[in-house]
Amino acid sequence: MLRLDLWLTLPEGETVLVGEAAFGDADIQGRYLSAFRYHPGWLERPRAFALDPAALPLRAEEFQAKQLDAPLMALEDALPDAWGRRLLILRRGLPRGRQSEPFLLQAQAGQGLGALGFFAPGQRPQTHDAAASLLDLAALAEAARQLEAGAPQEPDAACRALLAAGSSPGGARPKALVRSPDGEWIAKFASRRDEVDMVGLEAASLALARQAGLEPPDFRIETLPGGRRALLVRRFDLHPAGGRRHMLSLRALLGAGGHYVLRYADLIAALRRHGDAPEEDAPRLYRQMVFNALLGNTDDHLKNFWMLHDERGWRLSPAFDLLPDTAGQREHVLLFGLDPTPPGPAGLAELGRKWGIPHAAALCAEVREAVQGFGAMARQAGVPPQEIERFSADIARRCRDRGGSVTGGRPA
Repeated sequence: MLRLDLWLTLPEGETVLVGEAAFGDADIQGRYLSAFRYHPGWLERPRAFALDPAALPLRAEEFQAKQLDAPLMALEDALPDAWGRRLLILRRGLPRGRQSEPFLLQAQAGQGLGALGFFAPGQRPQTHDAAASLLDLAALAEAARQLEAGAPQEPDAACRALLAAGSSPGGARPKALVRSPDGEWIAKFASRRDEVDMVGLEAASLALARQAGLEPPDFRIETLPGGRRALLVRRFDLHPAGGRRHMLSLRALLGAGGHYVLRYADLIAALRRHGDAPEEDAPRLYRQMVFNALLGNTDDHLKNFWMLHDERGWRLSPAFDLLPDTAGQREHVLLFGLDPTPPGPAGLAELGRKWGIPHAAALCAEVREAVQGFGAMARQAGVPPQEIERFSADIARRCRDRGGSVTGGRPA
């Protein structure tokens, strides 16, 4: 049995005890039971909020789950992605029997993204900046390259810095948390397995998103010695007052486990049910859906959509992890209406009208015009000409109207 206290860093920087979790011993198949309850002191706070407004309402009761499935997916959200978990295991030297989610939550010690930290009972969080310095970016990139090839027997200083820096919740690509005089960033490196310029393509996609009226985080490309590059994306979990914003994935909010089959309409319905500004955020999410469809961002899984909680309540996060269809799979993770293959602009506008999105046709036209500027934006980001030609052709196909009607229903 492992017991952990949950501490939450509020936007203004105060750290408070919000609850406690207990995890049973795993069986021979790695399965275990989990339980969570809010701390009485948190329930009594006038401005207390639920860690998950759908699954973990503010009540004095015990919430139970198998592993970290629903209703405890908000706890799993505090963990990094596959790359970050590998770094965490190496950094802490965790044996195979202590690599499950509860032990990783304890090992992370509140040094990931978001506002939650997990600590042994009676242990108070310590202020510690795990982010590496931007000055070490070239060394971090080289350490990431070496780590992808296999863990070094004797990690050098750069590798130790990479292990300490941690990672973000989405994706499995090499990355690290870094700081500079102008803020804190997620540094995303090229992978040894890349077949295209992922750094340049993502930078171009973020720039297009801004032109299309989305609200991506600030970003920039850093050129490293030897011609390699890294993409810096500003962290959006940090609050200007010095604290953190609590993060909740749409996967957790929707309780979507296993091989889920969900529609963009389901996400919009969740925003309208649980968000504090649905009149703003539902059109924002719809705009991102249109952008994903026309750009070809097929990796639109639920861990790429987040809610943030701060003094404004629950709000949709900035758009991130945006790329054209680098895998050439055409089908999206989320459904458009009843189809994983998106319709053309007219069909997307029809979905917006069915879902009650104001000015859906005009919004689609704005996004379409922006996305058609992919070639110029990709050249500016240094993407090779043959890749620009390849993805421009796919985007042009997606931006053409193909006729037919769309069956989408209305968000619940």
